[in-house]
Amino acid sequence: MDRDALTGDAAAPRFTEDLALAAALASGDAAAVATFEEVVVPDIRGALVRFGRDADFIEEVLQRVRVKLLVGDPPRVGEYRGRGRLAAWVQIVAIREALMMLRATTREVHGDDELFRIAVTEPVLAGASRAYKDAFASAFARALAELADRDRTYLRLCFVEGLGTEELARLFRVHRVTAFRWLRDAREALLDATRRHFLETVSLPLSDVTSLMRSLASSLSVAW
Repeated sequence: MDRDALTGDAAAPRFTEDLALAAALASGDAAAVATFEEVVVPDIRGALVRFGRDADFIEEVLQRVRVKLLVGDPPRVGEYRGRGRLAAWVQIVAIREALMMLRATTREVHGDDELFRIAVTEPVLAGASRAYKDAFASAFARALAELADRDRTYLRLCFVEGLGTEELARLFRVHRVTAFRWLRDAREALLDATRRHFLETVSLPLSDVTSLMRSLASSLSVAW
């Protein structure tokens, strides 16, 4: 007979090993994170395949789930209560995240993306006329939309979620230098594409364009 039935406590947690793993994950235990990657993540990836999207989409969902559950004070994985399998609980989180991402792709990047609002601020555009402000904002939105999913993820983690290079390195289990290089390269790709698209649509003195780009670069500075 089920132990809960014997004790009369139908609400008692049943998956004690999963509870222990969740507690270890919440504490940042490296072995627990490795177990999570080896045991739980493959099940999540399998569930996400059903959305019929490419590998980049699946990996971005997984990274968002990692951030949502394993990063924070306290990490949200601590909310797991052992009423069902940890893998099933995380799978629900991942599916909800995937659905939110799919809904987001139907919206226009301009005015909707948090990274857009953080980067293209009034101080950045202070020296530009109204017509050029719109062109510059449009150029940035196009550049952002063209970025590889992984690069948008790195920039979002840094500028929207507030993760530094050390936290990013810990999250992806890479050296801090590698995390810094990822951020730097993603930022440069975004800046270069913004400049290119802007110059395609306006005729401004190079000094004015340089000034705008310098302001944008400052708003997206990557600290070591």
